[in-house]
Amino acid sequence: MSYRYSAGASTHQRDLRTQLFSSANGLTKTPSRVGSPYDKVTPASAKHNESYLSSLESQNNEELDNMSQKVAMIKNLGVKMGSEINKSIKLNDNIAENMERGKVTLKNTYNRMVVMSERAGINCKSWFVVFFIVFLWFFYVWIT
Repeated sequence: MSYRYSAGASTHQRDLRTQLFSSANGLTKTPSRVGSPYDKVTPASAKHNESYLSSLESQNNEELDNMSQKVAMIKNLGVKMGSEINKSIKLNDNIAENMERGKVTLKNTYNRMVVMSERAGINCKSWFVVFFIVFLWFFYVWIT
């Protein structure tokens, strides 16, 4: 056991280990270290690729923001168009109701006029002739 820890034994073991890496002429050659993919030092091309990828990512982010703004604008436009359509539908319904009321009013007025003409003893055709003559008179005055 003392042989194992003696100075002579350690040199012998070291010689055996160095013989594994020695060349044919007896010179020892230290093994070259293979570069680790986890090295902190990056080559210039990798730094260039990294900056290129960074610029692409920033361009991508800018385009994404631009597209998001456009989508928001289109959404707002759609909402505004929807509200305008709803307003025009309400207006159209209101106009239809007013036209219906006007139709009923005109019908009632015509019926009253017929009843009035029957009570007066003058038929409806003669009233139309009178109104036509008055209309022609106003038209003549308007033209001259």
